[in-house]
Amino acid sequence: MEENFEQHTIEFFFKKFGVTDPDQKAKLLPLVTDVIYEYNMHVVKFEKEQDENRKSALVADLQEIEAKIANIFTKESE
Repeated sequence: MEENFEQHTIEFFFKKFGVTDPDQKAKLLPLVTDVIYEYNMHVVKFEKEQDENRKSALVADLQEIEAKIANIFTKESE
């Protein structure tokens, strides 16, 4: 399995989605903090997991969480 996931800071996601306005960051912070924490915890589990079936499940979870993060940023940026 060649999936590559890394832990990321909240600031990483602000940059990724082009959020530079401090007021917008303040608005997004409570919405994304727990989701990004969940993402990072899944990355740690993925890195430690030896079983390929469980790794596949974690990949699906990580992709779902990434979509959730993207949804928050795109929804709140409108």
